[in-house]
Amino acid sequence: MYFSEQWMRRMERRQEFERERRIEGGKETGSNRFATAISTLDKGFIAASQAANNALERLREDPSLAVVVFTENYNKKVVLEAISKVLPNVPTIGAIVPDTIYNEESIVPKGIGVALWATNSADIVPFLIKGISRSEEAIVEEIRKFLEGSKIKRKYAYVLGIAPNILEGVSIKLARVFGKVSEFFDGVYLGVVGEFKASPWSVIYNGDTYSDHVAAVIIESDVKFGTLLSQGFHPFIPFKVTSIEDSVIKELNDIPVMEVFRNIFRRMGYTDEDLQDPIKAGKILSKFYVEVADPSRHGTFKTSIIQSLDNRGLKVGTEVYPNDTVWLAKADPEDMLEGTRRGVQRALSYVKDSSPAGFIIFENYARINALGEDISKDKSNIRLLSNLGFLGIPTVAEIIIHHDFYSGSQSGVMLGTLLANKGEQP
Repeated sequence: MYFSEQWMRRMERRQEFERERRIEGGKETGSNRFATAISTLDKGFIAASQAANNALERLREDPSLAVVVFTENYNKKVVLEAISKVLPNVPTIGAIVPDTIYNEESIVPKGIGVALWATNSADIVPFLIKGISRSEEAIVEEIRKFLEGSKIKRKYAYVLGIAPNILEGVSIKLARVFGKVSEFFDGVYLGVVGEFKASPWSVIYNGDTYSDHVAAVIIESDVKFGTLLSQGFHPFIPFKVTSIEDSVIKELNDIPVMEVFRNIFRRMGYTDEDLQDPIKAGKILSKFYVEVADPSRHGTFKTSIIQSLDNRGLKVGTEVYPNDTVWLAKADPEDMLEGTRRGVQRALSYVKDSSPAGFIIFENYARINALGEDISKDKSNIRLLSNLGFLGIPTVAEIIIHHDFYSGSQSGVMLGTLLANKGEQP
């Protein structure tokens, strides 16, 4: 469990109030060929059936794709049996997560969420990428072979997928893998689910669960999709990476990284004893992030939580190379809210000549935690600015491969895929 029981109880009380307020305010979204639903009933079969049926009823047509997420308190076999009965023969990807899922109506600590998308301007190609513990070369070869055997026929091609955090560095590994096949795609959006410490977690693919595969779909589309990327951390000190080994930064500005951070935190009022106490140090470091500057585009960054800081160095969850400029950044809820507003507006700009449907969102647990009770305001901003539905899946890392963004692995952001169809905006 990532959040306190008190926080979760407040979210549970708030969800029904938020739903009633939106209905009274006339903000209930029409279909847009996309619909979501969440159920918090205790029994897995009934909850899954309720969520899937409600989403189907709101969609009002046959779905082309289903995305499912549910918390670990449910029996996965029972949940997937119910989903398969309501949505037979619908390509499905999804994940089992520790806690906290959301859509445009509510944020819940435990539950089952379903998003459905209908389209006649895209082809959905299910793709189970097997054995992510294999070598990068073997995975790249499998993807290339699959793509060469199924020629892309429409104008744009995207990958939407979910991977389990089963081994250390899996997000960086997958970012490198998809970077090597990026010529095939206009955008790759992956969420890595589970806990920050690598452990067995399951992803969902067409009625089954897997712990060593990526559950993905390739979406060939006649229209562009939008990208929502919200960071919202305030960078305040830049450094040059002068020594690094396997994503562990050893030196910044030719100074041992532990010495650099001791000096920074002393100026902030923390003591050396604070950093030596694992509990205190964890609380301090959770407020800070590392942002890696894109050397080719000013003001563009990859964001990562600080995974660890000790005498061995600073471990981060994104690709970092010698001579990179990295910024120490602090989480700021107001910057996060503004980042979401800007991110939604940018995402909508991609689909101005088509009909936006809805968002599939991967949001890092660290960002959710940093927002605290402002998470409701953050998600209301998405709804109010877009008037679209969305399904939020909590992640421990996010991967984006896209020519308009700093491609690679991130950890600490909100990454959304804005699905779209042919036609004018509603």
